[in-house]
Amino acid sequence: MGLYGTFIVARDKALLPHLPEVQQAFGTRALHLCRGRDDWQLLLLRPPYGHHWPTVGAGPAPLAEVTGAPALAVWVSESSCLQYAAATPGGGSWTAHFADEANHIPNPDRAPHASRCAYDHHRWCTLRLPEGVDVPPDDQAALSDNLAAWAAAGGLATTPRRILEALGAKTNEEAIYALVDALDLEPLEFVEPSVDPDDPKWFDARRIGEHESARLAGEWVLRLKGRANSADWAQPLPGAAEFVRFLDLVEAAQYGGGLTRKQLAAEAQRLLGTHPEP
Repeated sequence: MGLYGTFIVARDKALLPHLPEVQQAFGTRALHLCRGRDDWQLLLLRPPYGHHWPTVGAGPAPLAEVTGAPALAVWVSESSCLQYAAATPGGGSWTAHFADEANHIPNPDRAPHASRCAYDHHRWCTLRLPEGVDVPPDDQAALSDNLAAWAAAGGLATTPRRILEALGAKTNEEAIYALVDALDLEPLEFVEPSVDPDDPKWFDARRIGEHESARLAGEWVLRLKGRANSADWAQPLPGAAEFVRFLDLVEAAQYGGGLTRKQLAAEAQRLLGTHPEP
């Protein structure tokens, strides 16, 4: 199975995972973070936790406004589909799509030569399109032009031709790294996490939190389907809200933005002692 997740390219002195505009739009599950020159950063986030899916999807515009610099986000589906969204301070924005040809399926509502993507770009995607809106046509040349203009707005010197040659026909995460190279953001410096989200010290507390987070996502889907009767929903475990909150505490601590490893371990033990599993 390929990669699912969100790449973000943006500039700020603060680490991107600490910014509410990143957390609210794309979730909190940072996988890796790199710093380039002039405060530019490349952040890769895992798909959001279940309890975040109902609220993510604001896109990069709020991030561009708060940082005062262009922001780019790319949602990757199974290492074979890329959904781009870019924003500049002041309201400029655009979206683009590029996917492996095998992921296109015929759309009878459009011209015979047109196609839409087999992946979900309306619900299980951090760069959500409005209902009834199809993904943009795949056009790597237009994408390169837009990326070059976006880069120029951030003071990055590159050309559409250079970007087009870097992207080639890539439809996976390699396109993002090639783009970073074309933007001259390298060398990238890997930012070492302060804590490991998968630390065995809080494995059980995190497992319960993930179970409850997934349950909340299930409730959200049932509501979308008009099944608001709570009898349809799985019942929460004792202390469910606290275990879900613990997930966010762990992610907030990953780059030194919250509790220490010792404090997280103590909180996990407190939760397990207060709310033992049935």
